[in-house]
Parts: sequence; structure tokens; C-alpha cells
Amino acid sequence: MSLKKLYSQLILQVPSDQLEFGEDERLERLTRALLDGKYAEVIEISDYKEISSLPDIQNILKQYPQKPLIEVLQIFTNKLFELTNKFIGENSFISLQSFAIAFLQLFIQSNFTGPPITLQSHSIFFPNVDQNKVQKDAVRALCMEGQQAYDLMQDPIYLIVSELIFEKLMNIPIFQNFNTESLLNHIGTTIQKIDSPLKASISWWFSRALQIHASVLSDTPSIISSICGILLNDQLLLNLIPEGDKEIKKLLEIQFLLEQARINIHAKTEHSATTPLIKAFKLSKLQLLLSGAKAKRTKYQKFFTSNLIVLGKSYEPTLYDYNENNKLEKFQLDSDLLLEKPEFDSLENLNLELENVSKKIKLDPELLIDDLEADRLLPLAMKVEDIPSDLKELDPNNQPPLNNIDVLQVLLRLAVIKQTSPSNDPLVEEELLALVARILYSNPEGINWLLFSRALWERSILETSKSRTIERGLLQMTSLVEEMGLKIKTRLLPQTQQQENLNEIACQRLRFIHQLPLLPQWVMDVKLAETYMSLGVLKSALEIYEGLELYCEAALCYAAVGKEEEAEKILIGRIKEFPTDARAISILGDIKQDPSLWEKSWEIGKYPKAKASLSKYYYSQKNLEAAIANMFDCLTANPLNFENWYFYGCCGLESGQFELASEAFTRCVSLDDTNSYAWSNLASSLLKLDKKRPAFNALQKAIRCGGDKKSWRIFENYMNVASQLNEWNDVLFAYNELIQIKKNDGDSAIDLPMLEKLAEILISSDYNDTKLTHFQKTCIDLICNKIPSIITSSSRCWKIVARVELWRQKPWLALEYNEKAYRVLLHNPELESNENIWNEVVEACDDLVSAFESLGELPGKHGAGDLVCKDWKYKARTTIRSLMSKGKDSWEDSKGWEKLIELKEQLNNH
Repeated sequence: MSLKKLYSQLILQVPSDQLEFGEDERLERLTRALLDGKYAEVIEISDYKEISSLPDIQNILKQYPQKPLIEVLQIFTNKLFELTNKFIGENSFISLQSFAIAFLQLFIQSNFTGPPITLQSHSIFFPNVDQNKVQKDAVRALCMEGQQAYDLMQDPIYLIVSELIFEKLMNIPIFQNFNTESLLNHIGTTIQKIDSPLKASISWWFSRALQIHASVLSDTPSIISSICGILLNDQLLLNLIPEGDKEIKKLLEIQFLLEQARINIHAKTEHSATTPLIKAFKLSKLQLLLSGAKAKRTKYQKFFTSNLIVLGKSYEPTLYDYNENNKLEKFQLDSDLLLEKPEFDSLENLNLELENVSKKIKLDPELLIDDLEADRLLPLAMKVEDIPSDLKELDPNNQPPLNNIDVLQVLLRLAVIKQTSPSNDPLVEEELLALVARILYSNPEGINWLLFSRALWERSILETSKSRTIERGLLQMTSLVEEMGLKIKTRLLPQTQQQENLNEIACQRLRFIHQLPLLPQWVMDVKLAETYMSLGVLKSALEIYEGLELYCEAALCYAAVGKEEEAEKILIGRIKEFPTDARAISILGDIKQDPSLWEKSWEIGKYPKAKASLSKYYYSQKNLEAAIANMFDCLTANPLNFENWYFYGCCGLESGQFELASEAFTRCVSLDDTNSYAWSNLASSLLKLDKKRPAFNALQKAIRCGGDKKSWRIFENYMNVASQLNEWNDVLFAYNELIQIKKNDGDSAIDLPMLEKLAEILISSDYNDTKLTHFQKTCIDLICNKIPSIITSSSRCWKIVARVELWRQKPWLALEYNEKAYRVLLHNPELESNENIWNEVVEACDDLVSAFESLGELPGKHGAGDLVCKDWKYKARTTIRSLMSKGKDSWEDSKGWEKLIELKEQLNNH
């Protein structure tokens, strides 16, 4: 078998049972060990063990710590090359590359994928040196361009040694000369001289090692991205693609493009990642598009509503597609409301309407692949006829699984879309959820563990921002972090049993690590801790932050659980070690409520949060002017903080500085135009400035942004301002919303003056059942249907409803509501003790008798000669007699009593 094919398979990390071997026993043994995840065996059992045990090598390693760590490791690498050439001969480069790959993969397994490794770098290289010193020196050696490497990464020596071997193999002195311009020219010249599969393989693996190096730094150095771009060039493919093997050729070309895309994602030049992704899309013949379909999303939903769906179909299976037994726990929603996944209707009912013209993509079913060349990551089908026939035939509820390479492409596209779209945009989040759903809702058995777990992680991140799915999202995140084999345990989930074949687990988890955007374990930890903090699960967050040695965050956690002394102790220790840490000083000020510490933090580092704390401190002391002045300083240093602008505006409202408040809340809505309270407060400040129309517009925005979180105050303000501007349709809309929000409050939910005004406007025109306006229909529904359902003790309300029913030419209902208005007053417990109440009831009785008289003989409800109340006289007399009976003992000589006698006589003489 050709070396091209062997090195291609090593780069592709194909399963070893798919591997074809040649006649070289050493090469076969090393390659099989690497493909089977036996990285420790390559170090412990192979030629490396014998060579590294030689006295010459051990004497070099013993020079540390007298000599700097990086210097000792460079000498060690040179001697390793010398002795390997001496004992192995012409195959030395093959062995050395295998050693470098093994070290790199061990580092990745230890820090990115798990399970934990048993072969620790400290025991191999410097067993007699203090482990903390080795760790600190190794981390310092990995720092670059001012970017700090993470202090607690596991076994950083492995990464350093791997890179040193690769740089020696490539003759590229990375650690000696990293920031020189000549380095890039030297690399370019070296790459042009690549003329063998081995050199091409080394170059490719070196770019992977550098990407891993970049991921352990606080930010990706531009020099690493530049070097990786040079190392991973088309020359590699020419020297690696084997002749006559179309499948290996195709996979190699696709993964080459995907790794180019990943380099751009890490470098935060995401738009440049689009081109290689589109090329890979074309090579793989993956069919993928975003569309809409009717779906049910809840258990009690009776009808289908619009929902986004990603339709996708792989062209053919690949070498990777077999049952990997990933044994990864996928949490179910187990919700009493939500379905586990949407239940889609047929695509035939598709009717998608979108306003965002920029995302519209017209698809020709016959030319789908050609259309994708226009740098579009996720095509959109607006109509059924826009969907290619192969995708149209798919069952939206049971789409076939994508092959692993296509899943990889979907995840990379998701990463680019996420990084190039506004954060917390609900439409973008729905689009991303649809992409993830295309992976997760298919049969997961044949999918790679790392790909499936990354899809679950992305879904969890999206779900933790939604109240109905946050529980499943958090549990899934916790499960994934623990599945990696982290030392920090949240104890929220039972610990999983350790699986037997760790090598098999490791090789599955690392198979696609060099194509996916890198996610170190500590980054997952931080994200999980942030989620715990957002939910108030502070102790679990504290355990994580302490394990990560994030001291300020740990102090905040201690303070949150009432352990201020512990928090102060941590922060004081941090400040002693780093006296210019303005953040630590400010947080200590927050805990001790000491203004002098905030002032010191501001003087040292112009730390904006110190001024924000000062502002809130002075506000608590009722010193509004000092609060405003300090917040102004804070906003000068950091003008992009929504919460601080909001507080500044509230101070302005409270102090009567309405111009200041108006400016502050205008800045708030420019930073976040979805915050209903900011719009509402802006409206309040504009009203104080007598700017009613702008205030009305702001309140409209507040209502649109409110979503499900409806505030009765906002709607009440909106109703009042709309009435002042004679916008009665808006008044009616706001009134309806207020009734819905406060429907359980009974009569107090009803604004009587506004209801009377609406009723007055309604009955001011003639009733015509066939030509009712929108206002009239809505107002009738409000007064005649909604209001009666919440009235408890308001006679005035019943009379308003009666007037409207009479206007609607329904006198039987008008009489019924007049009776209810009277009965509400009749049952007043103060009737026999309060003369004002007695007189009010007598007046109501007079009104009811008049209603009996005027309405009783009108045509009735059924229109068949019946009357509204045929025996109205009898009912009127009974009403009067009943009231006289109640008031006889208390009010027989009162004016009200005399009026009742007069009413009775008038009725008898009728």
C-alpha cells in the first residue's frame, strides 16, 4: 500500500478496522496504535520508551530546574532526534511524527474530550521536580503575544514537546522566533519544498498542534492563525491524495476544507470560513436547507402552527458511519406541556412568509448545489416548489441520519452563523435550534460521540435562555461536563460508571476534534458556572470557580451565600499578590461597602464598576446628585452598559431631571430595543417634558417588546396617553389587555371613567349589525362579553353594560343587567344603618321600575310575539315591596321611604 494512503488515513483518523496496512511493521504498529487511541502505548511501549530512558536523555532532563524549562526541552528534542536517527535509521521521521502525534492527542484527551489519562507528563519528564513549578513554567512557556495561557490546563508539557518535535521536523523554529516577520517567509519557503507524503502529513499535523496551542490562550494570537494558514495549503493535498481511491480522496479534500474553515473561526474571521464550507458542501453533495412547516409543539395543542425546520440528506455513507456505541445520555424534556420534539405536518402545507429580504434565497430544485456557491451557508425555501424533490420526499418527523462528515459540516455552519449574527436574537436562536434538531432528532446510534455531544451542548446553551427548557438544558450541560471526566463534580447527577475500554472511548472522542471549533474543558466549566449563577445555584458555581482558580468569581459566590469573611480573605490575598487588580479591589469594596476602596479602584485602573458601585451607594444614602455624578463617570468609561444607563435614567426621573432621564433611556433603547421597561420609562420622561406623541410612540414600542411579560402599568400609561391623543382604537386595545392582566382582581380591574367614555363613543352612532367597524366590534366584545364576567359589586358597571345592550337592540339583556345593578346595591350590609346607602338603593329601585316600565312590553328575545317582561308590573311592585320591607324598621319616616310610597302609588295608577 502506498504511503500516501497510509498517511491520509492517519490524518483522517479512520477506524483501524477500515485501515489498509503495508509491509512496514513499525509503521503499521505505530499507526494502528494511534488510530485505536493507544497514545500512552506509543510513549510507554514503543521505541520512544527505550530511547528516552537512555542516560544521555535523562541527564538533559535533570538540568531542569537549573536551566529554563523551554531550553531544557529544546535540548531534549534535539537529542531525541539524534538518538532516534541513530537507532531507527531511515524511518526515524515516521517514528518522531508518531511520538509528536501521541503527545498532542494525550494533551487533547486530558483537556478537551476525556476520559482522564493515566500517563501524567510530570512522571515521564520531571518526576523529581516540584509539580507546581513545572506547571507554572510550562504555562508561562505557552504564553504568546501577551496572551495568557490557562493556569490549570492538564499536562502542558505534552503540548510543548509535541510542538517542539513538529518544529524540528519542519525546521520551523516556533518557540525561538515566533514574532519575527522572517518566520512567515521561512515557513512559506519550507512549505514550497514539501515533496513527500510524510512532509505533507507533518505540516498538516503541525497546524493542528498550533490550533490546540491557540485554544489554551485567552485569545487567539494572529501569528498562529497566519502560520496555520500557510501550513495548511493546497500543496499538502497534492502529496497526500492516493491514486485510485476516490473515497479517501473525497474525505481528505472535505476535511482539508473544514479545517481551513475552523482556522478562520478561531481567528474570528468567520466570513472567510464561508468559502471553504461551501466548497466542502459541494464535494460532499450534502443537501441542506431551512424551511418552514406546520407543527405542534405542546401536548395540548389542537392545531398546527408555523415552525422552522432544517431539511437535510446525505449523499452516501462514509468510512466513519458505523455503530460507535457512544453511550451518551440524552436528556428528555419530560415536560407536562412541551413535546420532546415538534410534531410536523406535511410539507405540502408550507406557507412561509418572512420580512427579512436579505435572507431570502431562491432555490432551483435542479441546481441546488450551484446555487450554494453564492456564499450562503443556509439556503431558505419559501415555498413547497422551492424544495428539491429529494428533500420534499423526506418525512419531516423521521428524517434519515446524516453521515458524520455532514454532521460536522452542520456544526461548523452553526458556529459561523452564531458568530456572525446578533446575540440573543430570538429568530437566530430558532434557526440554530432547527439546525441542532436536524442532528439530534435522527437516529443517534451511528453518530460519533464528539459530534453528538457537541450538538447536545449547543442545544443546551440555547435552551438555558428559555424558561420552559432551562431545566433540561442545565441537566444536559452538567451531564456533558461530567461525561468528559472532569475532576470538578456538581453532584447534581449520579456519577456514571467508568467504561471498560478507555482507549476505544478516547479514539472515538478525538476522531473529529481537529475539525470542530475547540472547546477546552475549563471553557465548558465556566459556561456551566455562569448558568448556575444565573439560576441562583451558587454553591455549585462556587465549586467550579474555585476549581478553576477564578478568585474574583469565587469571592462573589461566597458573598452571595453569606460568607463575606471568606470572600474578603480571598480578595485580600489576591490584592496582595496583584496590587493593581482594580476589579478585585472594587469587589472588596462591594462586600465591605467601603467607598474608599471604590475610589482606589477607579484611581488605579479606571474600573467602571467601581464608579457604578459608588453611584448606587450614594443613592442608598439619598444623595441623588452624587449618585448621578458618579454614574456619569462610569458611563464615560463604559458607555455600552444597559443596566447603568437604566439606573442613571431612574435617578434622573426621581430627581426631576427629565431631560437627563430622556437621554439615558434613549441610550438604553439604542443598546437593547427589546426592553419594555426602558421604553416605558422613556415615555414617562417624555410626558413630563410634554412630548405626548413621542411618548405614545415609546409606549407602543414598550408594548411590542413586552411579549408574554405584560406590565399593567405600561398598558395603563398607554391607555391614558392614547385617550389624550384621541387614539380610541389604542385605548380599546390597552383596556382589553388590562382586563386580561387583572381579570382576577374583580371590580378593581375596571377603569370606570374610561369604560364610560368608550361606551359613550360606541353608542354615539346608530347601531347597524351589518356594518360594524372594528372599534365597534371590539368595544361590544369588551363591554358585553368580558366586563360581565369580572363584575362583582359594581352597580355602575352593570348600568354601562345595560346601556350598550339597549343600544344593540337587546332590551331583554338591558333589563337583566339593570336588575343586576339593583341587586348589587340591595345586598349592601349597610343598607339598614347608613341613610346614604338607603337613598342610593331607593334611587336604583326607581331606575329599575322605570326600566320595567319602558322595556317590559318591547318585543322579546325570540321574536315570536313574546315580550321582554310580560308581567313587568308585578315584578316592579314586588321590587318596591321587598325594599320597603327591608327598610321599614330603620327608614319609615325618611325621604327615601316617602319616595318608595310615591313610586308604589304611581305604579298602581298606571
